[in-house]
Amino acid sequence: MKVDLHRMRVWEAAMYLNEAVNNAPENIKEIIVIHGYHNGTSLLDMVRKDFINKRVGKKLLGINQGITSLILN
Repeated sequence: MKVDLHRMRVWEAAMYLNEAVNNAPENIKEIIVIHGYHNGTSLLDMVRKDFINKRVGKKLLGINQGITSLILN
């Protein structure tokens, strides 16, 4: 499952991502979050540092700095 946060404000992105995680079916074990980083790091920082949800067990940082994978419990 993919979630694209481009062109969102931090608070909008946090709400949207939280909703996506909460509503993801049980068979979904990974959500790929596309947040970008060329136009600033506020979304990247929110996803990687500030975002908390009880279903997220791990955050994986890949080679592409504009993407973070959330591994769900």
